[in-house]
Formats: sequence, C-alpha cells, structure tokens
Amino acid sequence: MPPEMSPTQLQAWRALYRADTLLFTHIENTLRTRLKMSYFEHEVLRALDGAGGRMRMAPLAAELMISRSGATRLIGKLEDKDGWVVRRNTPEDRRATWAELTDDGRKALDAARPVVEAVVATFFADHVSNADLHASSRILEVLADANPNDEGFDCGL
Repeated sequence: MPPEMSPTQLQAWRALYRADTLLFTHIENTLRTRLKMSYFEHEVLRALDGAGGRMRMAPLAAELMISRSGATRLIGKLEDKDGWVVRRNTPEDRRATWAELTDDGRKALDAARPVVEAVVATFFADHVSNADLHASSRILEVLADANPNDEGFDCGL
C-alpha cells in the first residue's frame, strides 16, 4: 500500500486539479462557442502543424496522450465533419496511416490561436510571475516525465 499523502502533497494536488479543470473548461467553452471546435480537436491541429503538417497515427496518439483507437476516431471526425485533416497511406509503408493537416485545418488552427492565447493569458499566465511560470514548467515536466503514458503503470494498489 502506498504511503498516505501529506497535507502539503494533498493541497498541491488539489490546487493543480482545480486550476487545470478551470483552465480546460474556459478553453473548451470558448473554442466551442467561437469556433465550433473542441480543445482536443485544436490539439490535433496543433500537433500536426508542429510536426510539419503530417504525422503517423501512432506518434500522434502518443503526442495527444490518447489511445490509437481514440486518435483514429478523432481524426475520422476531423476528416468527415470539418475537412481539417485527411488520412493518407504512403507507397513506402502501406501499413502506416498518416494524418495530414489540410488548408482548411490550417485556417481553423490560425483562427484558434488567438482564442487559446487569450484564454491562457486571461485565466492563467497574467496571474503568475515569469519566475513562477518557469518554476511551474519545471515542476510539471518532472511530473510528466515521472508518469509514463502507457497501460503498464501501476501505482501499487
């Protein structure tokens, strides 16, 4: 059985959970209201753009921290509903499916950038000093690196 959390650990966890939930809700609601886009759809477009416009499905799923089947469903939705993404196979590797950002997808991402930046600034970054932002980034990277994104992780319960 893992050790009981200290009051400081519990307080930090609750603060992280609360802040994350509030920020996510603000971003999700604002993107949906203004652009008819979910935050996860935005993240797909952002990931593809960051990878030069295309990614194989497995690395995309890993980048998004979702299952391969979840990534496939999400890409299918973006392909069918919005035309923001297309799936392609390449002659070099017929087994691999690639997700590619379309011109409409780039336009949607460009429209979403100022919305996401405004929400993040308004509800997060404008309230914290640069020194605290740097410290928070380091702490959150340590946490992310310490927690594998796979199904084999066991917390000891």
